[in-house]
Amino acid sequence: MTKQIAVLVGSNSKTSFNQIVAKYLQSIAPASIQLNLIEIADLPLYDRDFDDNSPAQYARFRQQIKDADGVLLISPEHNGGLSAMLKNAIDIGSRASGQSLWIGKPAGLVAVTATDGAGVSGQLKAIANAHYINMKVLPEVVNVAGIFGGVFNEQGEIVSEEVKQKLQNFIKDFADFVQ
Repeated sequence: MTKQIAVLVGSNSKTSFNQIVAKYLQSIAPASIQLNLIEIADLPLYDRDFDDNSPAQYARFRQQIKDADGVLLISPEHNGGLSAMLKNAIDIGSRASGQSLWIGKPAGLVAVTATDGAGVSGQLKAIANAHYINMKVLPEVVNVAGIFGGVFNEQGEIVSEEVKQKLQNFIKDFADFVQ
């Protein structure tokens, strides 16, 4: 049976390299997994006052995470760290207290950055392993680094054969990990 994977992308820009990477991963994913892009840009900032009366966007998002067999977190680097949009989504999925939807879900982590991606990767790992998150994280993290150095062409396509191979190896390993 095909496993359903929630893909959270921490950038919603029309020219987002993160969205390009997510769509590329969708196009090369093994048949054993289906990558489903989950809308997170419309989520209001997490506020515990919403725990008892959540906005509709929270309910939709939480149901999508609940239904997923695994999760891919794809983040740009914003000032040395992961994006606020992605962190907000993670927070929403971990609340209300004692109701985290992340616990035990297989997770794959991808950083898409201008630098080496180590800061974002480290933060993603730390958050995914945090007490109220506690996902089963694929040890291999993909850093799509140096995004302004020939990874993409002007049409927004991945042209680096090294990056393509890295992503192909990652998505195959992630599919095996989820199974």
